[in-house]
Order: sequence, then C-alpha cells, then structure tokens
Amino acid sequence: MMETKNKETYWSRFTEDFEERQSRVVGNEVLLLAHEELLKEADLGNVLELGCGTGLYTDTLLQISKNVVATDFSDEMIALAKQKRGNMKNITFQKADALNLEFEDETFDTVFMANLIHVIGDAERVIQESRRVLKDGGLLIINSFAIDDMNFFNKMAMGIRYLRIFGKPSSEATKEKTTRKSVEQLLKNNSFEIIKSLILGSKSKAIYISSRKL
Repeated sequence: MMETKNKETYWSRFTEDFEERQSRVVGNEVLLLAHEELLKEADLGNVLELGCGTGLYTDTLLQISKNVVATDFSDEMIALAKQKRGNMKNITFQKADALNLEFEDETFDTVFMANLIHVIGDAERVIQESRRVLKDGGLLIINSFAIDDMNFFNKMAMGIRYLRIFGKPSSEATKEKTTRKSVEQLLKNNSFEIIKSLILGSKSKAIYISSRKL
C-alpha cells in the first residue's frame, strides 16, 4: 500500500504544469512526431488510454477513435484532464491502475499508452493486462521515450534536464530498463504480432510500436 501511495504522490505533484515540464525535458520535436505517427492510425474503435496524464494524447486519439476511456493512476492528473478536456464528446476520464485493470476481458478494440511503459516498473504486467482487456485482433500501441537509442551527449543532456525539472526519478522508473528490443520481445512473448516499430526524433528519441493481439 505504501509503494502504491508513493507512486501516485510522485506524479501528482507535477500535475499543474506536467505538459510544460515534459516538453522542456524532451523537446517539442519528438512529441510532435509521436502525435503525427498516431494520426496515421485509423478507426481505432473503442480505445483505452493508460497513463493519460492531463490528456495530452487524448485529443489526438479522439480524432481516430469511436470513443476513448482515458485513465491515470493519479487523482490530480485525472482532475486536471477533466478540467482541460472534459467537455469533449466521447471521452471518459477515470482513475485506474494499469497493472490491475478493473475492466472486463475483451472490452476494447485498442489500448494506447504514451510514456508509461518505461516508468511503470513492470512492463510485462502492463502488456498482459492490455492483452486481457483487448478483443481478439485488437491493437496495442506503445509510445515511449527511447533514451538508449540516443547518443551519449544527448542522453546526458536529457538526464540533466530531467533531474533539474522533475528531480530524482521515481522508484518504479528505475526498476527495469525498457528498450525498443526488450518491448518488442515482451510483446512477442505475450502473443502480439508487431505491425510497426519505429524510432522517432533526432536528438531526443522515442519508440512507436503498434502490435496486434493474436
């Protein structure tokens, strides 16, 4: 229980200016590229978004979906997301633990997560939960920062910016290292077919992986 509370508290303290802080750490280029890549998807149907934060990607998802259930572990993040984007149609914001989802099996056509898998602390568990709530043939789309694909100097510069803007990383973020190859392998191990796997960005980089439940 204490670990769960600590995880929620860590991210909740950045709620008011989370989007600005994130942009200052990674730059606008890689964030813009991720949104552009997401918009290339079509007809995502009923979507579950994990780790929605204040809803930065929710706007984009709505353009290519029937409806979106946007979830986050932080009460404060959900509250601000509702304040900023809650008047949009076909969006529901609610609190949820991505490692222990309360949704029924085979509920969604698509699960989307951005910048979550590298801080969740148990990448395989969140993939397994995503698979459980996905319908057969459903899509799992993962977007995440790809620090290990950056060169040494850019990696160091980002690390310094992160420490200055967010402080010491959360305990969950340091539990395991997630790379493009490791995420691809976890997806294959859990019966997903990889449709697309890309590295986005020049200095700051991100992975974008689209996969289908077999």
